[in-house]
Amino acid sequence: MYYFYVKIRKMYLLKVLTLIISISLFTSCGKDNVDTVNEEIDSTATLLYSGVFMSEAHSTSGKASIYKSTDGKNILRIQSLNSESGPDLRLYLADDKKALNSFEVVSKPNNGTYDLAIPAGVDFKKQKFVLIWCKQFSVLFGSAELK
Repeated sequence: MYYFYVKIRKMYLLKVLTLIISISLFTSCGKDNVDTVNEEIDSTATLLYSGVFMSEAHSTSGKASIYKSTDGKNILRIQSLNSESGPDLRLYLADDKKALNSFEVVSKPNNGTYDLAIPAGVDFKKQKFVLIWCKQFSVLFGSAELK
């Protein structure tokens, strides 16, 4: 009788351990907070480019816009981003949808609306795609072409 009790208890503990590991792996693929620009884009900022996110390998929606503030800063505004989670998501500015000649704006982008600072040296005539990219598996989740 004691043998069956020990065996059942071991099976129960194994199931609980499996559940805990599964939950921790699932939550580790979530998105972390991103660094945002401290000031809001004011009404004097100039809209340079914008585009709508299109789904690629995973469901993605929202809008991306590039603004130039009155003090000369380039700001990427992400609006209503809704993308599935992935293990190693990045937000890139790139020449094309293959992430060639890309510039990483932020790792682990959040869903929602937020502003991101972009260095002045980025050439938006060449790097006209905003990508939600899984670096670990080289998979494009979604993209917005800036026009």
